[in-house]
Amino acid sequence: MRFTPKVAATAAVVTGAMAIVAVAPMAANAAPHAAVASSAAVTPNSSINGSISASEILSRAASWNGTPYSTGVYKAGPGGDVSYRTDCSGYVSMAFHLSSSPSTIDLPSYVHSISKADLQPGDILGVLGPGTGGNAGHVLIFDGWADSGHTQYYAWEDSGDQGVHHGVIPYPYWPNTSGPSPSLYQPYRYNKETGSPGGGGGGGIPPWPNVVEGNTGTNVEAAQYLLDDHGASIGTDGQFGTNTYNATRSYQSSHGLGVDGQIGPQTWSSLIVQVQSGSSGDAVKAAQLELNKYGYGLSVDGSFGPATVSAARAFQSSHGLGVDGQIGPQTWETLVGD
Repeated sequence: MRFTPKVAATAAVVTGAMAIVAVAPMAANAAPHAAVASSAAVTPNSSINGSISASEILSRAASWNGTPYSTGVYKAGPGGDVSYRTDCSGYVSMAFHLSSSPSTIDLPSYVHSISKADLQPGDILGVLGPGTGGNAGHVLIFDGWADSGHTQYYAWEDSGDQGVHHGVIPYPYWPNTSGPSPSLYQPYRYNKETGSPGGGGGGGIPPWPNVVEGNTGTNVEAAQYLLDDHGASIGTDGQFGTNTYNATRSYQSSHGLGVDGQIGPQTWSSLIVQVQSGSSGDAVKAAQLELNKYGYGLSVDGSFGPATVSAARAFQSSHGLGVDGQIGPQTWETLVGD
């Protein structure tokens, strides 16, 4: 059972965002479903059912980009520790790093209501709770506003024939669907989310900055190194010019992101790469540049050696992060956002 939005009038306003909505999931599993294979591009900083940053939620969401929708198939999340049902609520469960795949009926046990004004990337929108089985429920992951009037938003969604995809959706959801009325969609935040206003962990991690054409500085140069790490070939000069703008748009297009040429929360979350002792390459150079912004004086050589481990641990300690010497989503967001 799938319901399909009838959005002919709306599609002219929001291009490329035709969402086909999934059925609501089946009942929650009582225990973790055994992981079978991982296609993850993200090394988790979080533990199962533990606290998790908004940036890691989005990174986990992006790691399933293109996964086909199914109520009966399971797929491993990043790290391969749990496999999740590949429907809408299983997808959100994976992004939260839960131990199972609760349904839309059961997800309210893991989240709390927030207002539209409080929505931050990593939050969710959904029709949840009793009576939301079958086509009566749905849930998706908010990834930032797409316009200044807050009438459209970016979202990660697992639905219908498109499976997991990223697109622009009218707030609160597409009108005239065969599923829940748009008026029933409500915003929520995961109870154990950290690093955003009102998060369960008290916050403390600054939000990702928005880096745009004409900007200069360390964050621009770090973004250039990250783009190169993903296959671009641009000058790493700290100047956000035409080449960086074009490389950003190309990256966004190829990774199912909103194509605006700006490096905001969803693009940062997708670009970052976990680096640690023994890593090498352009992503390490980006991390070394960001650490030097805080006075660590590292050689920007792309080799994650003892000096970089020591600097990473010192930075984590001074910013209230888990001290492991690895630069994962929470450390990246703090480095870039501060």
